[in-house]
Amino acid sequence: MDALSRAEFVVLALVAFGCCAALVYTLISLRRVRASVAELSEPPPPQMFALAVPLTALLPAELPVVDGLRISASYVAGSNTAGGGDFYDAFFLDDGTLALAIGDAAGSGVTAVMAMNVVRQAIRNGFIDGARPAEVLRRANRMLLRSGAQSIVTAVVGILDPATLHFRYACAGHAPPILATADGEFAALTAPASDIALGIVPHHVTSELSVTLPVDGLMALYTDGCVQVDGDPEAGTQTFGEAVAEVRTLNPMKPAVTIDRAIFGNRERLDDAAIITISPEPTLEHVDVRLPAESSSTALARSALRRFFASSTLGERRTYDALVAVGEAVSNAIEHAYEGRLNQTFALRARYEDATCVVFVEDNGVWRQDAGDPRGRGVTMMRQLSDECSIDRRAKGTSVMLRFALAPRLADAALVESG
Repeated sequence: MDALSRAEFVVLALVAFGCCAALVYTLISLRRVRASVAELSEPPPPQMFALAVPLTALLPAELPVVDGLRISASYVAGSNTAGGGDFYDAFFLDDGTLALAIGDAAGSGVTAVMAMNVVRQAIRNGFIDGARPAEVLRRANRMLLRSGAQSIVTAVVGILDPATLHFRYACAGHAPPILATADGEFAALTAPASDIALGIVPHHVTSELSVTLPVDGLMALYTDGCVQVDGDPEAGTQTFGEAVAEVRTLNPMKPAVTIDRAIFGNRERLDDAAIITISPEPTLEHVDVRLPAESSSTALARSALRRFFASSTLGERRTYDALVAVGEAVSNAIEHAYEGRLNQTFALRARYEDATCVVFVEDNGVWRQDAGDPRGRGVTMMRQLSDECSIDRRAKGTSVMLRFALAPRLADAALVESG
């Protein structure tokens, strides 16, 4: 073989060097791939997940602003949890009522957060679709089982009417809300007889309960992290109830935050803690509600109107007259308009207008005009007790308007009453 020329030798040397460089690069790349695979095969530390998925991003950015109600919430993560499953929610429904929910997924980390988010979204969707609380929980249970999330979730959901303060709720393995009253006492709301957490049985069944909140009360929904501070849930529930009662007396701007601080102080939190509170204001600027055409709605209407008239200068005697007159209109809507048809409703609206209180009672039925009907005297009473009364009977319903003149000042109203 002839000796290589200088140029050929240089070319071969460059080729050899290129091959060696490529081999070295390949070996380095393989080592990096192996290191990445090994790193991915190890579970991430809890802190990494907590930073990647902040739970506050799954909670409401803002709470609803409701005339006549003060709503507050608090959520603080536990120091030893890798992303817990506590959640709360509050939002308006199409009819002006308020949907409330709070819950807790068992465990921590990815599984708990997945289960929590499935249930939270299912609850919201159920309420938006018009489902009642027990049905909302049934749908959430079905969605949780279908999601494949290997976790159970406890929850309380309810619908609150801001005007009447009527609260319908249902529980799924979760402690019912605690209600504190003006006398300094507190008690848990009634728990349903059938009460099982979500994600356990395929066909979830729970009963639905209701209560009318007192105007001077404070209701608190909470997760179990609030009552397991010292490892004794029974004592913890007592401590939580006492804190709710004390905060009701203090009446701070953010009751939920104040309750949380009263319970924990500077102590270490071993579990997440979520609280949402509802405290009614004594007065209402307006009323706009739709109620079932049932006898029980008479008391709800009266409660809403009392709060509305409380901020007026009607005075005690004229307030009584107004309540009686509107009560007659409400009774007519319930007893006359629908002639025994089920699932009917009527609207109650009240507002201030040109130094008067104006109240409307509207239904979608037709009032009967029987000669011997005692409700004929009710119409006469409405006209006598109000400053103006008009009844608009239409083919698709009846509307009653009652107007009550306001005194310029409360002192003037007192003079009128004593005259």
